Amino acid sequence: MTEAKRMAEAALFMSSEPLTINELTKIMNLDSYSLSLKEIEDLMKEFNSRENSLEIIKTETGKYSMRLKPQYMEFVSHLAVSTDFSKAVLRTLGLIAVKQPVKQSLVVKIVGNKAYNYIQELSEKGFLQAKKVGSTKMLSTTSKFESYFGKQAEDIKKLSETSYQSTL
Repeated sequence: MTEAKRMAEAALFMSSEPLTINELTKIMNLDSYSLSLKEIEDLMKEFNSRENSLEIIKTETGKYSMRLKPQYMEFVSHLAVSTDFSKAVLRTLGLIAVKQPVKQSLVVKIVGNKAYNYIQELSEKGFLQAKKVGSTKMLSTTSKFESYFGKQAEDIKKLSETSYQSTL
């Protein structure tokens, strides 16, 4: 493995956010965008061919990230030291993920007036998108939500439906 690949691997491991190819190019100390792209693609192939619990992915926005493979998430997520969000913000995000697309007015009705602040925080951090519809907004999660939490929004909705049905 080249020194540039080792630097990119270290950066992806340490970063809490996906990195752009420009950010990785600087970290790898390479002059050529195309060379750094080749190094990253090679690193992804090498890293992902190993039998381990981590993977390097390219997000829908074209950024690169190292994450836990989804099949291991449920077993170890409780070990995460901290999140960037308060419990109230996470509950609001969970509600939106399960009900999406959902009217902001419904979220506020369920969560309370502080939901406006939570929604703003989540939107600013790129986890939610809001589309104006009449006098309210329709809220849904973004691809950043899926890459950060390692779960597809549709999978979360299915889990929610299964949990609800098992309580009946």
